[in-house]
Amino acid sequence: MVFDTAVIGGGAAGLYLASRLGGYDVLVLEEQGRVGKKLLATGNGRCNMTFARPIRAGDYNTPAAERVLAEIPPESVIARFCELGLYTRTEEDRVYPYSMTSASVLDALRRGAATAGAHILTATRVVRVVREKDGFVLECDAGGEKRVYSARTVVLATGSDAGSGRDSLSLYTDLGLTRRKFVPSLVPLLTDRESVKGLSGIRVRCEARLGGAVSRGEILFRENGLSGIAALDLSAEYARGRVSEGAKIVLDLVPDRSEEQLAAEMSRAKTAGEALAGRFHTRVAERIAARAGLESGSPADPRRLAHTAKYYELRFEGVRGKDAAQVMSGGLELGCFDSDLMAIAVPGAYAAGEALDVDGICGGFNLQWAWASAEKVARALTARFDAERKG
Repeated sequence: MVFDTAVIGGGAAGLYLASRLGGYDVLVLEEQGRVGKKLLATGNGRCNMTFARPIRAGDYNTPAAERVLAEIPPESVIARFCELGLYTRTEEDRVYPYSMTSASVLDALRRGAATAGAHILTATRVVRVVREKDGFVLECDAGGEKRVYSARTVVLATGSDAGSGRDSLSLYTDLGLTRRKFVPSLVPLLTDRESVKGLSGIRVRCEARLGGAVSRGEILFRENGLSGIAALDLSAEYARGRVSEGAKIVLDLVPDRSEEQLAAEMSRAKTAGEALAGRFHTRVAERIAARAGLESGSPADPRRLAHTAKYYELRFEGVRGKDAAQVMSGGLELGCFDSDLMAIAVPGAYAAGEALDVDGICGGFNLQWAWASAEKVARALTARFDAERKG
């Protein structure tokens, strides 16, 4: 049997694509023993599916992603999931399944792919894609057994090697396409231990800076660095190569007050401890006082304390590895693909999702790219197959 298209990867992008190709012979090949394994872990199991605000500078690493998203915005994706029987809710510009469980999203995609008639094979790793005159041959390893499948078109939707994933881009680079090396993104930052000593497990809402990058949100102190949404978003800027060597992390622990306003409020206190109490966690207050060269019982020095709280510096020492990353920055270079996400030099070969060099910040931006890029490919394939049938 020669399939109309073979989708390599049964994750978010691959399953969404399969659900959109009803009426065609579609084969989905997934290396894991089940589809959507990484999707289940998204958003700590809640699955922040997409976002509900305009795109801002820095949300994605490239304007090319924004052009696709302008054509296929979040509301279009939400409507599609509604057709699949999945309803959503929005919390602070973040869109979740109404059940607040990732399993609901995966179940909807699996139902959609089944309804579309897609053939899904798990525990099947594609080891080579061979281009032939009338399409492609996919050489696979299914538990040590060699298998071969043929398809008129092929779509690479394998994601990246973040977390438990595998880097499968060689399937396309062997066809002559180029890539940017994967670098961990949305990953905890590493800092000097002295700056976070005694703070592990404490969460604060602040403004964080790394070089010229700025992010507001939650920071979670760890024994050797920082996690939390604000820290993960800064890691994306580092992964994109936009943070210079020697950059420092600076936390503004009171972003809703100017330094002068904060000092004025602190001037009412007699001691450093009193000036910091009620605004900061006890251990955070101790670190601020120590940084300011004061003890809790020392006479209050409002200006020094306010400055330290507004400019709490940490030495940046890199990021954790890919095993701790939510996504990877890098992938197949978009310049190798046309507006339909088909490889210019390899007609019939498409790509979607994280396999392409597109990455976003926290907040549903990466999943929205997976859905939108898969939808873009689905529309292109549908138009292609329909034209061939009419011809």
